[in-house]
Amino acid sequence: MPNQAPGRAARLPRGGSALLSARLDAVRTRLAVVACGTAASLALSWVLVALAGVMLADWWLELPLWARTVALLANLAGCAALVFLLAVRPLLRQPDDDALALMVEKRRPSFRTRFIAAVQLGRPGALSQGASRELVAALVAETEKLAAPLNAGEIVPASRLKRQARNAALLLALAVAAFLHTREISGALLQRALLIETEVPRKTRVDVVGGDKLIGRGDSVTIIARARGYAPKTGTLLMTHASGHAEEINLLPEAGDARKFSQVIENVQDSFTYKVRLFDGASPRFRVEAVPRPEIAFLEANQIYPAYTGLGTVRRSLGDLVLLAGSKLQLRASATKDISRATVSLAGLNKEVPMQINATNRRELTATIPVPVKELSGISLHLADLHGVRSKDPAVYRVDILPDKPPVVRITYPERKEDLVTAMATMLIGFEASDDYALGKVFLRYKISTAEQGAEKSLELDLGGETPKSLRHRFEWPLRHLSPPPTEGSLIEFWLEVVDTNNETGPGTGISEHYVVRVVSEAEKRADLMNRVNDYLGGITEVARDQEKLNEILGGLIRLKPQ
Repeated sequence: MPNQAPGRAARLPRGGSALLSARLDAVRTRLAVVACGTAASLALSWVLVALAGVMLADWWLELPLWARTVALLANLAGCAALVFLLAVRPLLRQPDDDALALMVEKRRPSFRTRFIAAVQLGRPGALSQGASRELVAALVAETEKLAAPLNAGEIVPASRLKRQARNAALLLALAVAAFLHTREISGALLQRALLIETEVPRKTRVDVVGGDKLIGRGDSVTIIARARGYAPKTGTLLMTHASGHAEEINLLPEAGDARKFSQVIENVQDSFTYKVRLFDGASPRFRVEAVPRPEIAFLEANQIYPAYTGLGTVRRSLGDLVLLAGSKLQLRASATKDISRATVSLAGLNKEVPMQINATNRRELTATIPVPVKELSGISLHLADLHGVRSKDPAVYRVDILPDKPPVVRITYPERKEDLVTAMATMLIGFEASDDYALGKVFLRYKISTAEQGAEKSLELDLGGETPKSLRHRFEWPLRHLSPPPTEGSLIEFWLEVVDTNNETGPGTGISEHYVVRVVSEAEKRADLMNRVNDYLGGITEVARDQEKLNEILGGLIRLKPQ
């Protein structure tokens, strides 16, 4: 007997039994209905259980969005797999008439192979030459008589469908009842399970201030959490260190603010994760990262002297920063890690100078600091790494400012501060001047009492273009060349003023003592000179007398000496 290809339902031809064909179609339909119903019941049960599981897990753990997305996709994939395996595939691969006839034979043994024989022999071409058609017709008629009361429900029982439908209905009833009983919580959890973003309903919501933190190793960190909704009396800080060690710390509300809970973790040496639990609410897990602070690995100091000193650049010890005012302190440093910002703090000035960071090597730092005249007492370097972690307790290097002293000048001639001169005299003035670095200019300042109401005048002395550190010099000052020339009775007050070459914080100026000369006639001047000669001679006579007395005393001492 020829069989139909698997997967294609073979039907009785027009010449076959219509009754038997109808019974086979009923069995086939019954199979499809039972398969689809069973698949729908199992799929509904799957969806309810899976959703309940995800909602419970989300309520307990507050699943992140990615976890809920994976759970939803897995739920849909499982549901689709059940429908495909139990409904779609059976519909695509329905049994043929022969398979259905065998199923009928198995369920109704009373047919004794009549059903399958009638189905197969009733097809055109099924009978070979010489076969009795009357016998086949009698077989079909007898089979139809036995199949007339046949019910498809007897052949394809629905017990599994009923069981799965009952289970699905029970699960659905329980789910609806639970949903209605906890509508506020379940509604939010269902929305989250369907990827609608909303908060997990809690009596207490936990808000952590700051969340993730980055601190320097050895720092203290303060964990602050606030309670929304119900404010409990206590809370718990759950910490897990990088080593795996877990720690729980009790939290108490702050005085005056029952919703604020805080805890100071001192001297943090290792990174850790933490979360805060208040009543039924818990925060997400955050991380405190403890990283090494940036430090100075190498520091070099050079003093750049002002150009007028001619000293150039000199390497300075960090313990001996005695710096000339007006010079520059050049710093070159190397840090232990890459730096985003670096400054030099100037103690005494309350000022910070930014350091330049090498673009190709962010550990190399340079700075040039102008040295003021006063107030700068020390320097310290402050660093911040790429994460903003700052250096701590930097070394402070003492700075002593050495001022550029003004030059000193002294008139060495004339010896007397008050003297007499004639209007035609040429005065000889001698002086000594010195500076700690270089002399720039020397001026003779003077006033004539009878000229221009005693206005001050000056005369620059020629130093031949030199800027010596010290100077001894004499020059002649012809009074007759003054304009207007002095007259008898005039008083001429004069002094020397020396200026150094300091063009940074100066210039420094030194002034000698003031000298005064009175312009007299020639007779008065000769008389003065004679008086001075007599004074000298009188002094010499006194010295001679004193010498004679000493000689006499010495002779007496020699005569008294024992032999």
